[in-house]
Amino acid sequence: MERKVSTSELKVGMYVSNLDRPWLDTPFLLQGFNIKNADEIQALQQHCRYVFIDTELGDLSGSYMDEEPNLPSNQYVEEFLEGGKKKVTYEDKQSLFHELPAAETALEKASDKVAELMAQLRAGDNLDIAAVRNAVQPILESVIRNSDALLWVSEMQKKDEYTYSHALDNCALSIAFGRHLGLYKEDLRTLSMGLLLMDVGKVKVADEILNKFGTLSVNEFEEMKNHVHYGVELLQQSPGINETIINVVLTHHERYDGSGYPAGLKGKEVPVYGRIAAIIDCYTAMTRTSKYRKAIAPHKALQTIYNWRNKYFQNELVEQFLQCLGVYPTGSLVEMSSGEVGMIMSQNQTQRLKPKIMMLLDENKKPYEVSKIVDLTIQTRDASGLDFTIISGLQPGAYGIDPTRVLGD
Repeated sequence: MERKVSTSELKVGMYVSNLDRPWLDTPFLLQGFNIKNADEIQALQQHCRYVFIDTELGDLSGSYMDEEPNLPSNQYVEEFLEGGKKKVTYEDKQSLFHELPAAETALEKASDKVAELMAQLRAGDNLDIAAVRNAVQPILESVIRNSDALLWVSEMQKKDEYTYSHALDNCALSIAFGRHLGLYKEDLRTLSMGLLLMDVGKVKVADEILNKFGTLSVNEFEEMKNHVHYGVELLQQSPGINETIINVVLTHHERYDGSGYPAGLKGKEVPVYGRIAAIIDCYTAMTRTSKYRKAIAPHKALQTIYNWRNKYFQNELVEQFLQCLGVYPTGSLVEMSSGEVGMIMSQNQTQRLKPKIMMLLDENKKPYEVSKIVDLTIQTRDASGLDFTIISGLQPGAYGIDPTRVLGD
């Protein structure tokens, strides 16, 4: 019988029947062999993360990676998703415009800190968990005060380094979503640190793979997938790390139907933070331009995620995610029934189709000299007396709109 075993569990006497990569990519001459000495174990550990052993041809292992996982979840969030009440109900304590300066400062400082932390990891240093916590804290406090300001600023800022900005987008959005789900403040911090760090293992992936334009080869994609385990290893070596954060990194590419990696976990085998991370990571990847793809409109990304409910993502979490972000998420470009074009500034928690919008272009698609703010709960008619509504979402950059210039350089 063939069983999946971590290379850290290998012992002399086991029979290796298969590898986690093609045999030709390794120095092993035989496709299947008994482990005879420590040198062979070391070679396997150097080239593979896991192997398959034949338990009928060799010795057994003390643990197997294909056994049913035991990853703890957040039980009060699980109960809420099953129809319970939120543990905490947050209300905005600060208006959007009053919170914007603090949100901008928090994001800029966090961006600098994340770049510094990644550089340290590339240099072989251990992760400074206290520094990660300090980077996350101002973002956490800002989103707690106002759920839209930091998401708005994130849309406005220049994106110079995809990996860092993607991590920060994930972090900020996880706090907003966790706030919506009613997580306690300490749990919001844990979740957001997990989302900030979930791709940290990419510092161990070769630059030629990370920076490659076009489709990755099979072997390159397998190596890219290994960033999950590289990240777990880095965090396990970091003093003071929370096990829940490690589990976010471990499970953020698992999928609800079992089609994800690295372990092919299914349903609630994946802890709820991992299920949350999977949705957020997918959303931010679709709505940000990268080397692999152009960004799509946020409302289209939400539609895609909705279509994947009960397949890749848990239905109840998808429903809550859509409630959190609204039909047209903060930062989205929209076209109005009047022909004007605007950008969503903040959500209306009770009337999702009536957010606050910054109008950028007039009905002839000409820029306003001074942008105007409209609240669709108040302004229900346009200048002609007709119903004033959003008629469609627009692609990022539509009509030449540069979000980094909306609030000025």
